[in-house]
Amino acid sequence: MLKKNLKKRIMDVLMWFSMCLIVYQCSFAESLFGKLLISNEESVLEFDIESRNVTVLVEHGAYGVYSLDYDYQNRYVYFPRFHAYDIVRFAYPSKNITLQHFVTTSLYPAGVAVDSVNGYVYWVNNDVGNKLSRCKSDGSSKIVFFTGLTNTFTVRLDVTNRWVYIAYFSKGISKSRFDLTDFSMIANFTSTTIAMDIDLTEKRLFWINYVGEIKSSNVDGSEVKTLISTNSGKSHNGLQVLCSNIYYADDNQLIMRNKAQLSTPFVLYTATSTIDSIYVFKSTGM
Repeated sequence: MLKKNLKKRIMDVLMWFSMCLIVYQCSFAESLFGKLLISNEESVLEFDIESRNVTVLVEHGAYGVYSLDYDYQNRYVYFPRFHAYDIVRFAYPSKNITLQHFVTTSLYPAGVAVDSVNGYVYWVNNDVGNKLSRCKSDGSSKIVFFTGLTNTFTVRLDVTNRWVYIAYFSKGISKSRFDLTDFSMIANFTSTTIAMDIDLTEKRLFWINYVGEIKSSNVDGSEVKTLISTNSGKSHNGLQVLCSNIYYADDNQLIMRNKAQLSTPFVLYTATSTIDSIYVFKSTGM
């Protein structure tokens, strides 16, 4: 009887702990969902989509930040500093945000992507001998996967299916396995492009070019569609997809539109300088 009661108490404690963990994880997910990160010429900012409150999180040193990504497992924001030749990170959410040096790169790191599941950080460089590189989430075991790429600027990961997508400034999008087997070009750009994202739910790629066209294709590059023509000659340095919405930078404005063709633009925020990249927290990241 004593053993039976003890076993029941242990099970009750484990159940209580599991419930607390679930509540904690859900609260953490809710604290991120509905928020954007924005990088401009000097800072990384937090933007609350519902309240439209803007908070400066950290100064990055005016080195050029063209990509942001998040490690949902260890809770760090990562970004490459284009002119500092490094990748830095900071804990988020945190009451005391401090910028940490993560890894030194070769010239002009442009795009970063975090594999939270397996504990790796990937990045591409925009320089002669453009590279795809990787290291562990503690900054160790840095390796160069591939060289000789051309004008690489963005990298995205499909961790579940083990695919790497790379966008080339004026060429198109390539797709390969994590070990760079099955490498192929799957989409061609008709205009200079540096902002690309993946919707893993709908299994489609989205990108915006310098003439303001937002295009989409299947993840194999088929069925390319022009969703929106903004007729804007401004800089479009960031694009993220969440649920039925597309968020993108139009010079110094943060715009939200529905994925539907010819949807109406909605200006969420107007910055004092050009927006260089954006990141939308996604519930699937949890």
